[in-house]
Amino acid sequence: MAIRLLEGTYPSELAALLGVRLYTVQSILTSLEREAVIASRLMGRTRMVSLNPRYFAHAELSALLWKLGESDTALQSKLAARRRRPRRAGKPGLL
Repeated sequence: MAIRLLEGTYPSELAALLGVRLYTVQSILTSLEREAVIASRLMGRTRMVSLNPRYFAHAELSALLWKLGESDTALQSKLAARRRRPRRAGKPGLL
């Protein structure tokens, strides 16, 4: 649902949102990509993932995940609180 609601994300963001280890997310994404449910592309050194528009049931899967995501208020609040762009290099604050 998170991939559908975000429409494009990366494994470390998913791991942070869902509260699971990065390795777990990566292995699940690899399985989904092998089945052609999701597609990934490299943007620099970052692997972006999204639902595969060429998947045979893309429209139905997308509609189902969107409908399920609408009712999951916990996930919606996590998605609303996320930071969508990287911090500026050298910016003081977090260690």
